[in-house]
Amino acid sequence: MRVPDSKRYDMAASRVQDAKARNAKSLEQISTTKRINTLTDDPIGYSSVINLSNTIGNVKQYQRNLNFAKGFVENTELALTGLTDKLIRAKELAVGMANDTYGADSKEAVSKEIGEIMKEVVGLGNTSFNNRYVFSGFRTQTPSFDVSGQFLGDDGKIFIPISMNSYRQVNIPGRNLFEATEEEQKQGHFNLIDALDVFQDGLTNNDKPLIHKALDEIDFQIQKVTSFQANVGAIFNGLEAAGKRLEMEEEASVKQRSEVEDVDIYAASTDFKQSEAVMQNTLLATNKLLQPSLLNFMQ
Repeated sequence: MRVPDSKRYDMAASRVQDAKARNAKSLEQISTTKRINTLTDDPIGYSSVINLSNTIGNVKQYQRNLNFAKGFVENTELALTGLTDKLIRAKELAVGMANDTYGADSKEAVSKEIGEIMKEVVGLGNTSFNNRYVFSGFRTQTPSFDVSGQFLGDDGKIFIPISMNSYRQVNIPGRNLFEATEEEQKQGHFNLIDALDVFQDGLTNNDKPLIHKALDEIDFQIQKVTSFQANVGAIFNGLEAAGKRLEMEEEASVKQRSEVEDVDIYAASTDFKQSEAVMQNTLLATNKLLQPSLLNFMQ
């Protein structure tokens, strides 16, 4: 049966296009190092790659959340350490002033130092991280204290997502730290700054019983701040553990995506060479087919 020339030309052109397409695909895989570059390469694999990339993106966002949370908690811990140091210094002064050894001049000098300690305590209470006040609860844009030592924050507890359906509290409400709870008030305790204020009043008025009262209260406040430090340490340890889990999850997802998406470079290089040879041979054969001859006109 005689094959029309037009059909022969169409078949040749089709083979040339197929050879070029295979060669281009091999070249694309080598240049991108990816087996899957478009949906048509592997629909199921492409869907897996999208899902895994989304998972990795979520993990990276959770890691950014963790970095913020850790910075927030670290600054809180530094502030608490500073508060402890100031209260310990105030206690040392109170122990010294609780007897009749020192005169009015010494008490006046200590009173001035206590005044400076109170200012430093207010400054530590207004510690911020990334323009957010760590002790202000939900009112993170508002300083926790005014210049007089009045607490301006609220009782808000800040939670940050650190993984799917998992949230961690990153703050300690400043009111619970700096102000006496109802139960503490029933036990005769008062606010942290008030404890220093009572001590200063005792020094100013040379009131020995008041100084003793302030000493006991300062000692209580030291224990209270230390307890909050322990809570903050536990929060930070939890964030560290969550960070390690996220690192493992990211590593596993990246590895799984690579197994699905990445190309075997050796196999791709071999296929490229083979497709290049096929393309060259196809072009050569087609060129000969398309050359007109006397026999073509006689047929």
